[in-house]
Amino acid sequence: MTTFYIAAIIIFLLTILSIALLPCILILLRVSFPSILTHPWELSPKESPKRKRDKESVVVFAGSFNPPHWGHLVMICYLAERYGSVICCIGVNPSKRYDVTPNERAEILKAMISSKSSLKNVRVEVVSGYIWRYARTQNARLFYRGIRTWSEDGADELKLLIQNTYGPLLLGRIWPINTVFLEGDPRYRSVSSTVVRELCGRIKESDGDDDSELDKSREELKRLVPETVVGRIMEVYGK
Repeated sequence: MTTFYIAAIIIFLLTILSIALLPCILILLRVSFPSILTHPWELSPKESPKRKRDKESVVVFAGSFNPPHWGHLVMICYLAERYGSVICCIGVNPSKRYDVTPNERAEILKAMISSKSSLKNVRVEVVSGYIWRYARTQNARLFYRGIRTWSEDGADELKLLIQNTYGPLLLGRIWPINTVFLEGDPRYRSVSSTVVRELCGRIKESDGDDDSELDKSREELKRLVPETVVGRIMEVYGK
């Protein structure tokens, strides 16, 4: 009988230990094996339960959008088609000085989105503090982060993944929202915010010196960002 009780106690303790360790194991797996959605991005059939669930969901697409470009816009179009509501979030640190403010970037992104009639379910928010905390207030189901490929951007994105995974547990005592990394459309993987900024810098330096070179740079910029925001991006990033 004593052996039975000892065995029962051991089984009970192991069960409690397993339950306690399970969240840690799940979190470790989430960080070790991130969710990556490769291109081509697929949509479930319209009448499928998964598609219906997606259409009832809110997702957050977080980024610096400094500045937004074609690569961002095609991702937003996909998310808007798949989900019921998409919130594009630009984080802001009140103690940090920005060359181009988050509100200026948000204005450009809003102009890009408003030019597409299919993006009525997308809005842009500038968020101060932890975006995961804001996402909770919006009942967001998923975080999305846009990347070129994991091999190119994974090292930097892993830091944010750890922050968005452990932050809610340690600071908010809530279960973290899963992060999905959306690999870019191959047509736009050479497009990046850095390339846009560098081109705007060259346009600024050549302004008034060589009209043909300036026109060439402007045409190049049109291939990186929608034409509707070319002027505003040149104004903001060329100052």
